[in-house]
Amino acid sequence: MRIAYFTDTFLPQVNGIATSLANQAKYLGDHGHKVLIFTPKLDDIPRKKFQAKNVKVVNLPAVPSLIYTEFKFGVFGLPQVIKHLTEFKPDIIHLHSNFTVAMDALMAKKIFKKPLVGTIHVYFAENDYLKFIKFRLAVKILGKFAKRYLDFLYNQCDLLLTPSKILIEELRNKGYKKEVYYQPNGIDLNHPKFLSAKQKDDLKKRYGLKEKVILHFGRLSYEKSIDVLIKAFDPLIHHQNVSLLIIGHGPATKSLIRLTKKLGLEKSVVFTGFIDHQALISSGLLSIGDLFATASPMEVSPMVVLEAMAFGLPIVGVEAAGMVELVSDNGYLVKKGSIRELTEKMEKILFDKAIASQMSKNSLNAVKEYSIAKTTSHLLKLYQSLLKHSSALSDNITLSV
Repeated sequence: MRIAYFTDTFLPQVNGIATSLANQAKYLGDHGHKVLIFTPKLDDIPRKKFQAKNVKVVNLPAVPSLIYTEFKFGVFGLPQVIKHLTEFKPDIIHLHSNFTVAMDALMAKKIFKKPLVGTIHVYFAENDYLKFIKFRLAVKILGKFAKRYLDFLYNQCDLLLTPSKILIEELRNKGYKKEVYYQPNGIDLNHPKFLSAKQKDDLKKRYGLKEKVILHFGRLSYEKSIDVLIKAFDPLIHHQNVSLLIIGHGPATKSLIRLTKKLGLEKSVVFTGFIDHQALISSGLLSIGDLFATASPMEVSPMVVLEAMAFGLPIVGVEAAGMVELVSDNGYLVKKGSIRELTEKMEKILFDKAIASQMSKNSLNAVKEYSIAKTTSHLLKLYQSLLKHSSALSDNITLSV
C-alpha cells in the first residue's frame, strides 16, 4: 500500500504526535508499504533527521509560528505536493494536521481523487489548548472559530480516527455528527532497555539523584501543568531521599526553574534539558524512575505515558482525557489541579513496595495492547476497508484494539 501522510509536526520535533507517526511510518515501511510524509521544513533544529526503510519525508516551505519556538506553518507547499504525489501515486491520503498542511491534504484529495483519512490527535477548540491567550473573551471567540474550522476540516474526510475513546464521546457530546473510529497510538516494545541495579546507581550519581526518583519527561510547555507537579513534589522533600527528575525542554523551562528556586528545591529537582528521544529510550534512563508523574489535564493519548509503562513504571496522573484509558490498576488518577492528592498518591507508591511492585507489573502487561504491530495491523484493516468500499467502512471490522 502507498500512503501519503500530511502533518504539521514531525521529528526532529519533540511531541507525542511526532513520535507516534514515526513509530507507525517505520513499522509500515519495514513491512513493505510505501510512506510519503509531507511536513514543514525544520532545518534549523540541530537534531538527527528521521530515516526509515520505504519512508520518504518531503519538507515543505515554512514560516515560524508565534505559538511555539519549534513549531512552523507550512506555506506555498502545494506545488511540491502535486509533484511528489504525481510520482508517488498514493492509495490513501492520511491527514494528521489541523493547520496549514491540512489545506494541502484537502487539495490533494480533490486533485488525485483518493480517499482522505483524518486523525484527530487533539481537539484545539478546547480551552486548555488556548491557555496562551490572556483574555477570556478572546478565548471564547477563538474557541468558536476553531470549532467551526475543525468541523469543516474533518467533514472533508472519508474516514475519521482518534487515539482516544474518551475524545470520541466528548465529540459526540458536543454535537459532532460524523462517525469517529478508535485507532490507538502504537509503541515499539522491542527497544526499552532495562538496567542493572549498579547501572541505575551510576546514573543516579551522574545526575545527582537520591535513592527514590519521580520521573517526568516530554516537552516542557505551559499546558502540561508541570508547575503543579513541582508544587506537589515540594512536601515530599522531608523524606530526604526523593528526587524529581524532569527530562526535556520547552517554552516553560525557564519559569519552571524559577519556581524550583523559589521553593528551595534546587537540590531535589533535576532538569536534564533536551535528550534525543531515541537516545533516551536506548540509554535506559527511564528505568531509574520509581514512578512517572504528570499533572497535565489534556492528554488525549500520551506517548510518554505509554513509554513509561513500557519501562514498568507506575503512573500518577490527572483523571481527565486519555489518561483514564491508560491508568487503572497500574497507578493512580487525581482530580485536576489537586496538589495535595497528587502528593499523597506519589508518596504512597514511593513508600509501599508491594503496591509499587504490583503496579509495575500491571503497567508492563497493559502496554502490550498498544504494541506498534497490533495497532498498525488494525490501521491497515481500516485502510483496506476504506479502499474496498470507497466511502463506507465494512461493518464486519472490529473497531477496537
